[in-house]
Amino acid sequence: MKRKSIWLLWIAVILFCILLLLLEFSFAQYIDDYGENIQKLFAHPSFKYIFLIITNFMSVLGIVIIFVSTAILLRKQKAKKEIILYIITVVVGFLLTNFIKVMIKRDRPANMLLDVSGYSFPSSHSSVSMIVYGYLVLLIRKYYHGKRKSLYIFLCCLCILLTGLSRVYFNVHYITDVFAGFSVGLMILCISYLVMKKFDKSPKK
Repeated sequence: MKRKSIWLLWIAVILFCILLLLLEFSFAQYIDDYGENIQKLFAHPSFKYIFLIITNFMSVLGIVIIFVSTAILLRKQKAKKEIILYIITVVVGFLLTNFIKVMIKRDRPANMLLDVSGYSFPSSHSSVSMIVYGYLVLLIRKYYHGKRKSLYIFLCCLCILLTGLSRVYFNVHYITDVFAGFSVGLMILCISYLVMKKFDKSPKK
């Protein structure tokens, strides 16, 4: 698993670099043009409410709810270090993503369906969702041994995907912003996992 994490880390770095080059040389638009197809694919009005719930769950309140729920569920598992690392990982991911936004200064798409501000590349919702739900996958793999383990992991992965889709659906991000957010989140998540493994190897007092 450690070796896979290192490979995933490199893949995320390479993907992010490719997206930066596409943006720099104005090739990103050829990918971003497919955003309209996503909006057409989910044209039914019910999807608006589904995506609104999904995208709003990556707000501060939604993330706090996930943190508190996770801490309560793991209170008997001696997972204090993992919970602290969880919080640090999300904060670092959020700060790094917004630092990159300020450095790149890509404007958001026109005709946004939500009232948001700030720059567009990479998507903070996408990076944070990758970290929040991805870290939950790590915790489920480590601490949960029930029959629904695969289902919970699938639901976490689905939430990551739907969060990215919601940002394109509401036209507040380009597709390349979402991919870039996923790649940044995956980088931070892989590094966090490697740190978690260090905890497992450290002598217990």
